[in-house]
Amino acid sequence: MEGGSALRKVLLIVPAVIVVLLVAALVLGASLVRRPLPDYAGTQRLDGLDATVEVVRDERGVPQIYARTDADLVRAQGYVHAQDRFFEMDYRRHVTAGRLSELVGENEAALSADLVIRTFGWRDVAEQEWDLLTDESRALYEAYAEGVNAYLRSREASELGLEYTVLGTTTELRDVEPWSPVDSLAWLKAMAWDLRGNYDAELGRASALRTLGDVGRTEELYPDYPYDAHATIVAPPVQTDLPAAEEPATGEGDNQAAAAPGHDGGRRDRGPGVAAGRAGGFGWVVGVDRLGQADALRAAGADVVVKELEELL
Repeated sequence: MEGGSALRKVLLIVPAVIVVLLVAALVLGASLVRRPLPDYAGTQRLDGLDATVEVVRDERGVPQIYARTDADLVRAQGYVHAQDRFFEMDYRRHVTAGRLSELVGENEAALSADLVIRTFGWRDVAEQEWDLLTDESRALYEAYAEGVNAYLRSREASELGLEYTVLGTTTELRDVEPWSPVDSLAWLKAMAWDLRGNYDAELGRASALRTLGDVGRTEELYPDYPYDAHATIVAPPVQTDLPAAEEPATGEGDNQAAAAPGHDGGRRDRGPGVAAGRAGGFGWVVGVDRLGQADALRAAGADVVVKELEELL
């Protein structure tokens, strides 16, 4: 009897302990996830504002900022950006300074990226460009940084993004550095690198000029795009049997519109120096009055996105 009673106690206690541990884990997990979420309600006091600034968020949390001066606008924008995406900002400034390894810890890919970026000298260039800016531009960069730092003040890393909490499980987190105006300026170097669509063509032209020593002969190797012979935008043939505007177009009609001359998703007639599948953005749009349907038809973006995903994976 005593053995049976002890067994019953064990069978009761063990499940209870498991339940308690699960509840504690759920509470801890929810606390860690919710801790960095910003509080959008109420009023905040920011030093340096010339007047009251109103930040209104829609049902999706997208902010709209209303201010009386440009400086107040960008100062509030910095605060809002830090609320919503500071880890991304911190990650990017580490990338542009060649300091990614400091943020993510020992990682071969991060170290390789740091070596490349430090060779490019993006941060060094940004620091040199800072002295070239107008006083007005510098004032706006400084106001933005003040807004970011107003949100960072008195908050530790785990209160700024769940990503910091995850990183803390594998590496020792350093104190978050204040945002500087040059941090913003440095990211423009990364954007310029990302938009280097004709980078190879420029290198080829420079190499040809060095070899030929003559600008005219080099230009012959890189003639202008023949817009007269191959227009980049071609009007579709006139059709008199288009459906009425109130009648929805069929799937077949949509395909015909996408295959109209000169409208092939941006895969040809691009112009010089633009590689196939890399035109970026939407190359053309067919309006609703042309299609007779509720939504406009857009193209030349999907192939770019797919290409980006292929490279990423």
